[in-house]
Amino acid sequence: MSTAGKVLVVLFLLVLPVWIILVSAVASLNTEWTQVLAKLEKQVVDLEPQVVANQAKILQLQDQITLAQKSAADEQTLLRARIAEVERAKAEVVQIRTAVANQVDLLHSAVQAAQNASSKRKDERDSETAAKAAAIASVNKLDDENTKLLDELLNLRKEFKQLLEQNRQLVSSASPSTRRATSFAR
Repeated sequence: MSTAGKVLVVLFLLVLPVWIILVSAVASLNTEWTQVLAKLEKQVVDLEPQVVANQAKILQLQDQITLAQKSAADEQTLLRARIAEVERAKAEVVQIRTAVANQVDLLHSAVQAAQNASSKRKDERDSETAAKAAAIASVNKLDDENTKLLDELLNLRKEFKQLLEQNRQLVSSASPSTRRATSFAR
């Protein structure tokens, strides 16, 4: 055998125990992993009912969550409806308050106009009263003047009648022969 063959045989013999150790380690690991795998498979088999139970619990929890969310949504809708009603009522109150304020302003304006009209009527009444008093005074003055003039007219008529009578007597006594019917009164 050649040297190279001898070296190879020695190397082979040196590597053989390492290979044996490695193969036995792999076999040992393989058996250990097989046991661990068997244990894990057994645990998987044991845990499958728990997984099914947990899935059922999860479904129940999801149903409860859905129910809670639905009831919360219903409550939110109800609360929003109540808020909308309150807002509508608030808007109506504001509208009524504005209308009342407008009516109060209108009433104040009407009262002010009535007071102005009353004041104007009082001034007119006072001026009419003064004008009436002046007219009454004027009428009384004219009545007094009229009375004086009537008295003077009556006196003048009396005097005229007396003068007429005297003139008739004078005319009739002055010319009894030429009597002519003369009349001064028409």
